[in-house]
Amino acid sequence: MTNAVSEETINDLRTMARQIEDADDWWRFPNEPIVQGFMGTGPFVVGDQPSTSDWDESNRNRRVFYDLLAQVMPNAHLTDIYKKRGRSGSLRAGLPQDFQEHVQFFRTELALLKPNRVVALGHLSYRLLKRHVPEVRPILGRMWHFAYVVRYNKTALYESNMRSAFQHWNSE
Repeated sequence: MTNAVSEETINDLRTMARQIEDADDWWRFPNEPIVQGFMGTGPFVVGDQPSTSDWDESNRNRRVFYDLLAQVMPNAHLTDIYKKRGRSGSLRAGLPQDFQEHVQFFRTELALLKPNRVVALGHLSYRLLKRHVPEVRPILGRMWHFAYVVRYNKTALYESNMRSAFQHWNSE
């Protein structure tokens, strides 16, 4: 299920990771021993924007998300369409002036890894991808956002939701 990628592609991905780390208040999904986070080279899982909360290894949202990804799709490429940290859902109120810069960075990720599946992490991400990155529509799916899963105690149903998002075309 994972894409074979060249060492050159891995080096390019490392360069992109450093660009995120060097940018003011940008963030990327961390890697763990099994889940690759931003350094994953498989199907994309795309959030709308990173929150401002500390997302340490014991964070409940992270544990629910990463522990299940470790079983379902450990090599997924985890990313956000907008990399700058902000309040949850703030992109609903309007897009920042630098939004297109982030979309272009995301398109570079797409061009580099050439995923066969892009899965939006929640409804907002799904809407943003459909509207601002229309080229992913044919391979776009959607799964619940991990914060929704934790907040509404949907953990028992999350595995089937996640597996379905990776396997089936979303007809919406």
